[in-house]
Amino acid sequence: MRLIRAYWTSIIVCIGILYVSLVRDPGIHLPTFVGADKWVHLLMYTLLGAVATYDSIRFQLSGWRLWLVATLLPILFGGIIELVQEQWFAPRSGEWMDWLADGIGVIIGAISIMIINRLYHRQHA
Repeated sequence: MRLIRAYWTSIIVCIGILYVSLVRDPGIHLPTFVGADKWVHLLMYTLLGAVATYDSIRFQLSGWRLWLVATLLPILFGGIIELVQEQWFAPRSGEWMDWLADGIGVIIGAISIMIINRLYHRQHA
């Protein structure tokens, strides 16, 4: 229960990502330029990486535990969604490049929050 309270925002973001990733027509219409879906993946997972990092810092994780929870788990989450899409949610498909965009987004989000957190604490010390 303590983990759910600590990571409630991350859980909500994950549910949102699951919805738009697994529903046949989530009602979201992407722009029509090449690679638009990769940008959507990057932005969704930047949000997830940022929120997971923020929640982990609030939960007082640091070092390798912070990186594990804030980056590795969200990246694995993205990979699992790609596999699930490919296997059970036709016409959705799993793509390696989507997973790469997910991973890059998670890392951007995590690093951004770590920098913001460090600057905030430096300024308020």
